[in-house]
Amino acid sequence: MVPVYVYGLVRAGTELPAGLEGLGPSGQVSTMVEGEVAAIVSDIPLDRPLGTRKDLLAHEAVVDAVAANAAVLPMRFPAVTAEDAVVEELLAPNQDHFLAVLDDLEGRVQYTLKGRYVEDAVLGEVLQANAEIRALQDKISELPEDASYYDRVRLGELVVNVLEEQREGDAAQILDRLEPFAVSLVANQPSQPEDVVNAAFLVERDRLGDFDEAVENLGSELDGRIRLRLLGPLAPYDFIPAE
Repeated sequence: MVPVYVYGLVRAGTELPAGLEGLGPSGQVSTMVEGEVAAIVSDIPLDRPLGTRKDLLAHEAVVDAVAANAAVLPMRFPAVTAEDAVVEELLAPNQDHFLAVLDDLEGRVQYTLKGRYVEDAVLGEVLQANAEIRALQDKISELPEDASYYDRVRLGELVVNVLEEQREGDAAQILDRLEPFAVSLVANQPSQPEDVVNAAFLVERDRLGDFDEAVENLGSELDGRIRLRLLGPLAPYDFIPAE
């Protein structure tokens, strides 16, 4: 049994970009074809288990490079299987499903937008708008550190609560502005209180310029308050239907 690594699925006949670097010792990336569908594969390291951050980045680099010019269905990392199982268990029995998904993704790529508050600016807004927080901060400033511990904890809780309420409104405005330029969007839960938005957009290739411009304009309007970071074009990781 020869193990292979599967990065994703494409239509048969899809030309892979030059310079792809596989996870295995050969470094080669190729396709295995069954009917109208092909799997993007490579060999794997045999002297260590897969699963490091470096492996994940290599996986994403291959899939994103293919997605730059072709519809691709990314596999979940890490995807290792026997060579004969690629055709017999993956491609052959699921071909109609894979073709339907690739049809939906044709001509589309993912952009991921992340936004984070500029701390000083937003904390200033919070202080100005909330009398309880201002009063508690004034009280803390007049007390020794060891005597104000519980007040500091309370202050932190109040600030986080206000930021969460404010974030909902700010995130909604950002998504509303960009949604008309995308086929679909997925809003993921921000992981930190200062994070405003973490959203994936599925965008038609012929509208990439419009989407980029909309994000740039929005970033200019929010400059100094919310810092936006746009990643893409990427493979459509967030738009793969559940099995």
